[in-house]
Amino acid sequence: MIAELEPDTTPRSENRTLRVAIVEDDPTLRLFLQKLVSKQGSHLGFTGAWDSAEAAAKPLLETRPDVVVVDLELPHMCGMDLIRHLSPRMPATAFLVLTIHDDPQKVFAALSAGASGYLLKNSKPAEIVAGIRQAYAGGAPLSQEIARMLIQSFQTPAKTVRKRMPGLTPRESQILDLLAQGMVPKEVAEQLNLSYSTVRDYLKAVYAKLHVRSRTEAVIKYLDQTK
Repeated sequence: MIAELEPDTTPRSENRTLRVAIVEDDPTLRLFLQKLVSKQGSHLGFTGAWDSAEAAAKPLLETRPDVVVVDLELPHMCGMDLIRHLSPRMPATAFLVLTIHDDPQKVFAALSAGASGYLLKNSKPAEIVAGIRQAYAGGAPLSQEIARMLIQSFQTPAKTVRKRMPGLTPRESQILDLLAQGMVPKEVAEQLNLSYSTVRDYLKAVYAKLHVRSRTEAVIKYLDQTK
């Protein structure tokens, strides 16, 4: 349950230590981020870290840090929902996503929810620190892979899917359609600007939904039902 507090209307100041909070359920990464922020001296100040959205919501509303670094995959309430709930009440706070997910749908959803930037967890420490500063300054820090993907998503026309199969999402149907055209999963990943692991996760979901055990069986069933 997200607590209700008055919106923060405090103006931003560039000449003070930026207060940074962290919401990350991985204890090793959470400690690393805490140390990374703390070692920046007077430039950044660590204000708190939590392993879930539920634990973070109330103290974040009370302390109103300048930047909150948020993972998307959190237990129970996800990081995207936390941003969606808090960003309207904390307009002076920048929410910076730090995640493993490079799925375009997640990127657009996070930015639409109120995130100021989107970094991948393979970002270098210096890139994370720079991202925190950019987010507070009103910028939109993005990992290079994410920036490239967003640009390509606007430049490349959407591939036509012959028909969406009942029970599958548009993305799952799109992946099956590309496989039916003769592509292998790695080529599908390159075509859709997704990571190979993301495509494999989609395929696992497709296999479960179609009750098949292989890519060939999935494609045959797709072709049969979309004639």
